[in-house]
Formats: sequence, C-alpha cells, structure tokens
Amino acid sequence: MSNFVETWKGIATALGRSERWCRYMARRAGDPLPVFKVGGIVRLNHADLEDWLGRQRDRSMRVPAPLAAEDVGLRLIA
Repeated sequence: MSNFVETWKGIATALGRSERWCRYMARRAGDPLPVFKVGGIVRLNHADLEDWLGRQRDRSMRVPAPLAAEDVGLRLIA
C-alpha cells in the first residue's frame, strides 16, 4: 500500500473537503497543505498530512491572551 494520496480528488476525499479548498490550502502563504508534484501528479504523504493536521488543530485550540484597555489605547468617554 502506498504512503501517498494522489490526485486532488483523492486528497479532497482524504480530508473530507472540496478539491477547490485543497488547492487553496496548498497555495496559501502560512503553513500550506504539504503537497508536491511528481511528473505532473500531485501527491500528499500521509505522515506530512498528519503533522499538518496536528498543527492546524493546535492553532485552532489556542486561546488568545486577553488585551488590557491600555494595550489597545481605549479610553472611556463619559
């Protein structure tokens, strides 16, 4: 059995998303979907996919630090 998912359709099926979403995620600047082409065929390594999904989960679970009123320059108007 291969360690790769091939074709955009296969990648989309593996992720449960559309082909269009997968292509968009592969082109984005920050932490793109780790796909590569071999002889005109797009491939996604299962290990790279699991690492990428883990980073996405960690990023989505982070709780942003609360901002104090002084930090953003807010003031009360009474």
